[in-house]
Amino acid sequence: MRISKYFIWASFVLLSLQSVLAQSDSLSQKPTFAALPVLYFTPETSWAFGAGAISNFKLGDQHSKTFESQVALGFAYTLFDQILSFGSWRIFTSENKNRFSGEIGWFDYVFFFYGTGNGVRESDKESFEAKLPRLRFDYLRQISDNFYAGFRHHYDDFLIKKTEPMGLLESGNFTGDQGGRVSGFGPMVYFDNRDSQLYPTTGTYAESSIQYFGRELGSDFRYWRWAVDLRKVTPLNEKHLLVWQAYSEIQVGEPPFFSLSQMGGNRLMRGLFEGKFRDNNMAILQGEYRWKILPRWGAVGFAGLGNTYSNNRPFRAKNTKATYGLGGRFQLSKREKLNLRLDLAHSPGEDLRFYLTFGEAF
Repeated sequence: MRISKYFIWASFVLLSLQSVLAQSDSLSQKPTFAALPVLYFTPETSWAFGAGAISNFKLGDQHSKTFESQVALGFAYTLFDQILSFGSWRIFTSENKNRFSGEIGWFDYVFFFYGTGNGVRESDKESFEAKLPRLRFDYLRQISDNFYAGFRHHYDDFLIKKTEPMGLLESGNFTGDQGGRVSGFGPMVYFDNRDSQLYPTTGTYAESSIQYFGRELGSDFRYWRWAVDLRKVTPLNEKHLLVWQAYSEIQVGEPPFFSLSQMGGNRLMRGLFEGKFRDNNMAILQGEYRWKILPRWGAVGFAGLGNTYSNNRPFRAKNTKATYGLGGRFQLSKREKLNLRLDLAHSPGEDLRFYLTFGEAF
């Protein structure tokens, strides 16, 4: 029943998208298609292997300022016995009047859990297995140049298959330890005057959203989430950039443990294992220096500060985590400005983390 409701939502999204696109101008250029092998590495997955396909196209007048749209499909298997299948899209209608973006996927995944708060220990680490259908859908309408308003919908259905005997999740002390569905909906605003979606060299990005998760929307848990994402790209000269990101999440109510704000991974606070530190709220500030050495080759240095907290575990400066690292870049596509990213990152008291993936962290 849960799976069928998930695909009903997905069908609604696709039909809505088709309706709006049918009203916009036809394709101004022939779509490009590419099939490619997938290979990446993160501490949370180990090596991952698979295949993907991607299509780029542009709607509206070819001489207009309409951004290029992109649709992608992918499948991957990791050495941690994780299976990922997903599709994603980012579509701009003529003159960028409408922006659709999102993801639909199904995952058979091994996750890792340490508990909640900043006081967890490496010895607390345990794994659990879950199947997870997922839907992410954003719709934004242009209000003025570079400014959009619309809505965001999130849907996850955690079907927990296996936990560790006598582990944290079997103690019954965590909301959602039996799995469950989260479904949230709410308004969002968005500003972006950067010169590129994938590798900007100047501009500002700002996004804020508020979502309500409740039984009225099919969720097993009731809570609110407010998220803010601010980014600034400052060119120092033709080959050197300084990029900043401030990111915050605040959740009020009873979010399940798997939907708590989580630091770490290949985007937010590289150097921390994703989800090791999680709580209702999170605040992160990170920066990156980017140096274009040769036309296709580049190097970066990055650092970040982050903290998780809640009413039961108030914000304390001494709990702030620091991360730092170095990385290399190779530009796979000059037209799309898509980079292959290799990062080495560290946080005091943690292991050295290695990441090999695509696109910039922020």
